[in-house]
Amino acid sequence: MPVKIPENYVSGGFTMEYEVPWMTPGAVRKLDELVRSDDRVIEIGTGGSSLFFARRCRAVLGAEPSPEWGASVVAEARARGLGNIDIVIEPDPEKLLLAAGRFGACSVLSVDPDDGYDRDQLQNVLSDRAGDMLEVVAMDNYGARDLFITSWNWSNDQVIDSLPGKGWQGESFDDRKWRGNGTRIFWRNR
Repeated sequence: MPVKIPENYVSGGFTMEYEVPWMTPGAVRKLDELVRSDDRVIEIGTGGSSLFFARRCRAVLGAEPSPEWGASVVAEARARGLGNIDIVIEPDPEKLLLAAGRFGACSVLSVDPDDGYDRDQLQNVLSDRAGDMLEVVAMDNYGARDLFITSWNWSNDQVIDSLPGKGWQGESFDDRKWRGNGTRIFWRNR
């Protein structure tokens, strides 16, 4: 099913209704091309992206800092008949980092939590855990120094060097309306 992105995509309010990640439109379209029905997704930060991945992939494990938002995502998934989403609620950044080290491996990784979480640390822990199984990585709001403490100004090649294994390629989908520069998508074996 091709993804439908509404005109007012920056508002964020549409994400659950349209089952789209709150990422730049080019990145959403790229993810739509890349994800497969046998993918196992881990995402930090849930919402329309959870529904998007659940509609297209085998399983989604989301970690969400907000209990209220997590409950709304679960309710929306149930209402849409999507039973392949599990959500872990953890508002403490340090506890989430510890929990992430115990998550199973994934083939798709999306790290986009609320402020206060070190996205680089989470991405490193989860990508190391996934190892060779990891084939797609989404980085939203890249270039925002307060969100990506280490890699905020890295080139795509530098990010690729930090990912496990070989054969990665990446693309930046910039949008001036986004915090930072936009969304980056990295993939291999697709």
